[in-house]
Amino acid sequence: MLIKNWERIKEYYEAWWNGEVLDRVPLMVTAPRGNSQDKKVIPGTVEDRLNKEKNIDYAEKQIQNTFYGGVAFPQYWPNLGTDVFSAYMGAILKFSPLGSSSPASWVEWNKPVLKEYPDLSMLQIKEDNFYWQKTKEFISYALARSQGEYLVGITDLHGGMDALTALRGGPQQLCIDLVDNPDGVKKAMKFLWKIWHRVYEESYRIIAKGQEGTSSWINLWSPGRNYPVQNDFTCLISSSMYKEFFLEEIMNEINYLDYSIYHLDGPDALKHLDLLLEIPSLNAIQWVAGSGLKKEGVAKWIPIYRKIQAKKKSIIVYPRPEEVNFVLENLAPGGLLIASYCSSEKEAKELLARKGWR
Repeated sequence: MLIKNWERIKEYYEAWWNGEVLDRVPLMVTAPRGNSQDKKVIPGTVEDRLNKEKNIDYAEKQIQNTFYGGVAFPQYWPNLGTDVFSAYMGAILKFSPLGSSSPASWVEWNKPVLKEYPDLSMLQIKEDNFYWQKTKEFISYALARSQGEYLVGITDLHGGMDALTALRGGPQQLCIDLVDNPDGVKKAMKFLWKIWHRVYEESYRIIAKGQEGTSSWINLWSPGRNYPVQNDFTCLISSSMYKEFFLEEIMNEINYLDYSIYHLDGPDALKHLDLLLEIPSLNAIQWVAGSGLKKEGVAKWIPIYRKIQAKKKSIIVYPRPEEVNFVLENLAPGGLLIASYCSSEKEAKELLARKGWR
């Protein structure tokens, strides 16, 4: 591996997953390289995004334009949008307009693919599915091209109820299903778990041929299978419904993985935190306040982080550079990872130097 200090960086991640700390709390610091304030590279067309050479050209340019410090590392992961998992089963992806600052894709609601629960035969991936083939093609090509200069990660897998939401035509319909057809929902969730397992395992087997360990969109490395498990739909339901309809599926994911982190997204998801903290095999929780509350800073959420740490779960905290000291002073070092984005390479290097990182 050609990533600078990679062997030592790996040790920090292994300690973090196990709720431990080495000689210091690991810092993951990134910034635009050089003097540019905005070097984000955006694919020009949908065709470019679906072309393996151009897709990875863009990713490599972004990597070149980014400074990685502390335990941060460059990686590529095939990003065809959060609903690509549903597209593997026939859902139609719509892509964001050209020139969008954050290219994305999604399944249009009100156009259900799964129309009736008695027939779940469509909950499968046909081997010739366009997006499934593209995902594997991108992984294989990126591995061959990276030559150890960056890691290749697993794609964004919104499985479980998030996938069922897309396949049923939106959250409103799925909310009705939970009341009107609970048995159908539970049966569908079992199908979706098997598909999630297949997608991850086949992706992992490709990656394992050319790289040690795994990573994903959170940019966390582990020596075995790791992934951020999640369910954004559960913001709309109670914890009792979460336990009835989703807990089995999420436990299957966690128990299959060697290392797992739960992506807890937004204040509406906090009602499920107590349930999650009682899962022994869950290694970590990534709490994010949501885009509307980012400006409030990390101080408001210290009690949440402390509650998670009290249950021996590792955490990632995303402070602004000026908040890093506050985080270090108010949270336990064991299982703590700090990820901060700086406006310039100079600022990033100064932050790292103050904390003993080169």
